[in-house]
Amino acid sequence: MKWVVHLENGPRRVNHAAVAIGDLVYSFGGYWSGDDYKCTKTIDVNVLDTNTFRWHRLTSTTSPCSSRPSSRTCTSPTYDSGYMSGDGSDSDDGTLRVDRGFGGSAPYQRYGHTVVAYSGKAYVWGGRNDEKGASSKLHEYDPAENTWRVVDTRGKIPPARDGHSAVVVDDNMYIFGGFEEEFQRFSNETYCYNFTTAQWSEIVTKGTPPIFRDFHTAAVINNNMYVFGGRGDYMGQFHSNRDFYCDKLKVLNLATSEWSEPNVSGDVPTGRRSHSAWTYNDKMYIFGGFYSVGDKHYNELFEFDPATNRWTQIRAHGLCPTPRRRQCTVALGHRIFLFGGTSPCRKVGNENYSYNTGLQDLDDLHILDFSPSLFTLSAVRVIDLNFHKSYAHYLPATINKTLIDMTTTNKASIPPSRFDLQG
Repeated sequence: MKWVVHLENGPRRVNHAAVAIGDLVYSFGGYWSGDDYKCTKTIDVNVLDTNTFRWHRLTSTTSPCSSRPSSRTCTSPTYDSGYMSGDGSDSDDGTLRVDRGFGGSAPYQRYGHTVVAYSGKAYVWGGRNDEKGASSKLHEYDPAENTWRVVDTRGKIPPARDGHSAVVVDDNMYIFGGFEEEFQRFSNETYCYNFTTAQWSEIVTKGTPPIFRDFHTAAVINNNMYVFGGRGDYMGQFHSNRDFYCDKLKVLNLATSEWSEPNVSGDVPTGRRSHSAWTYNDKMYIFGGFYSVGDKHYNELFEFDPATNRWTQIRAHGLCPTPRRRQCTVALGHRIFLFGGTSPCRKVGNENYSYNTGLQDLDDLHILDFSPSLFTLSAVRVIDLNFHKSYAHYLPATINKTLIDMTTTNKASIPPSRFDLQG
């Protein structure tokens, strides 16, 4: 297991949500501190090519929220290399940028939402912004047509929220926890949406559920949903600013709807929120997160094995990401793509990193490879020794291209007031 790629200048995003469809990673929404979230913009979509590690800002040849008429129709996504203007005006290449007004079928810009993939499409649910509040609509994005639609659902729709989790098993999406907007409460209920019937239902569970929480993680292994971490409150379901962080692992058997709490051993991670979780080879992994009581950010990597109920802290080779929270991770094959998030501000002084007060929004991309090939290991070694620059003219063009992709920074969502946006 090795961290094999680290690139800067991708989308600067926090509390975004992402999913892999084919060999592309689609990242939806989120925020960065320089943007205005008191207005209702159309959600932005950033796309990562997992073969070249290039980010693109998705644009549309039709604007689902624009009040302007357009005779053009959309047949496939186009990409905006300028990336950050997003003002609804025509770009230099003749395409129409995603309109920033609100209306139509596209979701408004948000954070704390979830996105899942089902049958080649992405489904965004929940999340909030400072103007519109939280949402309970289900939005479908079709990458083949580059179109949005609001899904007409029925049944017991979950109250609008953010900070929940979402997983897909067969034809069902399971929503757990989060912070409910209308009632200003933490949730510990489980809801199910069936894609074939468009029906919502609340799962009546047995056993003791996790405590009320938001910004936890959920992952599924063998029809069991594992819930870890998140922020609770000492006062229970209602928020009193007395944060509580549970380090218990809770498991929902999706066949029997029964909660259980395994007797775990090993390197049990401390309670945290806004971390990441994924599965690989029937094991669950978590990375990063934040513990507000101690004002601590993490960059630890833990593995949980359901076969032994044992936690193990993993020290992967390579350059580990800095401590952070609110990042995204997407698993694709044997690689994990981690990007964005928030970390404490840092400065260089006396050749050491020292922490200032405040936070910085991150734009970096890290790739963790669980089973790196001999070629990947060799490429990383060549890069580490800086041989790819000195001996480039001796290498085949295809190898040079790979080395360039692995080392060339992106030029994406850098705040325009501070950075050059060319390219």
